Amino acid sequence: MAVSNLVRNLRDAELMLVDGTSPTPLSLTVVLDEGDLTWTERLNTIEVKDRGKISGGHLRRGDDVSVTLSFSAKWTQLIGKSASSGDPLQLYEFLTLASGTEVVSTSADGEQETLTLVFKVVDPAGVAGETITFEKVYRETLSLSEGDEFNVISLTGRSFAVAPTVERLV
Repeated sequence: MAVSNLVRNLRDAELMLVDGTSPTPLSLTVVLDEGDLTWTERLNTIEVKDRGKISGGHLRRGDDVSVTLSFSAKWTQLIGKSASSGDPLQLYEFLTLASGTEVVSTSADGEQETLTLVFKVVDPAGVAGETITFEKVYRETLSLSEGDEFNVISLTGRSFAVAPTVERLV
């Protein structure tokens, strides 16, 4: 199969949050997102030097480092389902696993609450779309800010993995 030469941009993707409800997880597609999902994979390296000199030394793999990630979305409303069971689930409620929403952590009881983030990027040429899955994502910061045209919710977190899982869309 040929590889597409068309670059992808924010119009070709969607971000979905998935919880740990079994057997059928709850999911929420992030609407009005800024298209600014960012993640960083790091590889720690230990430089073993010979009396401070590189010559004669060597490199060793260091400790694993979890993936950092962030995204933001325009804020429509903070609470829905937690205030009234007939209202739709809101992004803020999903990210905070708010009481009364039935959103369940993807981690075991007693561990830090986590979610799964699935970033789906469709190839505009229809050749090689991809899904990037971040497992066990925990929130480090959740920032809410107001603006002239719209308010914004921003999440910064980590995926408890050294890299996301990248797969070709079927």
